[in-house]
Amino acid sequence: MSKADLWGGLGLLAFGLALIFLIIPMGTVSGAYFGLAPTVFPTIMASGLTLCALGLVIQSVKRLRVGHHGAEIPVNQWNLLMFLIAAALILGGVVIIDVAGILVGGPLMIAGLMVFLGERHPIRIATTAIVPVVALWVLALYVFHTPLP
Repeated sequence: MSKADLWGGLGLLAFGLALIFLIIPMGTVSGAYFGLAPTVFPTIMASGLTLCALGLVIQSVKRLRVGHHGAEIPVNQWNLLMFLIAAALILGGVVIIDVAGILVGGPLMIAGLMVFLGERHPIRIATTAIVPVVALWVLALYVFHTPLP
């Protein structure tokens, strides 16, 4: 898988650099309030992605130099189906958050993913789905004075 890692790492590296130098600066406007600029957190996240991609490229180049070509990509139809279902759950959760707000969509998305991953205990699902979303909402609203959708 070293060749796939190399190409994936190069793609993520290019995407991260495009985010840092093109997409984030062009896609944000200056903030109307005090504090950090709106580009700070996305740039930090994109920098983390870029550093991880660089590490993947370096690791795969070292493996290819030694002659380790790795195994075939272990993705079968079942793995692809499970990935597509998880992606659909996340996309559905994001749409619900956009329509109904984070206090409704956040717990639904977390609970849906927990059930998809095999959790069946209702109290554990409810606690894990509701507590972090409410904590994030309280933190954003009362500490950062920023409304959430």
